[in-house]
Amino acid sequence: MRTGLADKVRILGIVGSPRHGNTEILVKEALKAAEEVGGVETETLHVAPLKVNPCIACFRCFDEKDSRRGCPSFDDDMEKVYPRLAACDGMIIGSPVYFGGITGELKTFLDRTEPFVRYARTGYGGGLSNKVGGAIAVGYNRNGGQETSIQMIHAYYLVHDMIVVGSGLVETPGCYYGGGAVTYPKRSRIRDAVLEDELGLRSSRGLGRKVAEVAKMVKASHA
Repeated sequence: MRTGLADKVRILGIVGSPRHGNTEILVKEALKAAEEVGGVETETLHVAPLKVNPCIACFRCFDEKDSRRGCPSFDDDMEKVYPRLAACDGMIIGSPVYFGGITGELKTFLDRTEPFVRYARTGYGGGLSNKVGGAIAVGYNRNGGQETSIQMIHAYYLVHDMIVVGSGLVETPGCYYGGGAVTYPKRSRIRDAVLEDELGLRSSRGLGRKVAEVAKMVKASHA
């Protein structure tokens, strides 16, 4: 039996918040829970510092075979991100809730993964298929748009033919769709308010475990 680094699954945590705060805390809690499954290595990617141009729907990634870049139109920080997306076995994407959805920074980032869709000819085409995806959202109130934000991330995963998971068999998870947390009664500007939300922590940790477990099953099936 093979052992070592090659057998480990890689889980990439993507923080879609403009700040280092509650969303980052929950993504890292999920990654920590994923590591506890065993045979898992994790890394964190922050979207906010990246220089990312918005997708202009030029479809050059569909037309220009073997382009030198993932995106033929823009040479920006996404070129450093594409190999990290291709290398992971699973993703956990987190976002604060902005008017019932994900942040603008995260939406721009996700749109720029067009080179991974099944029709693309860049070398990354279909490269996210069968990777495992989980989502986390943080809002001010318990019913403050977390599920609609999570559904936006789930829709992204499904377009890429990824395997979507929720918070797993967690007793009273608070959110079945993934990690759903609140900052109430503290204000959202308090950057560790989610540490007082036991349901949010529980659902995020359950999500991390589930992403890791399913990613390991998928990888084992391809061994």
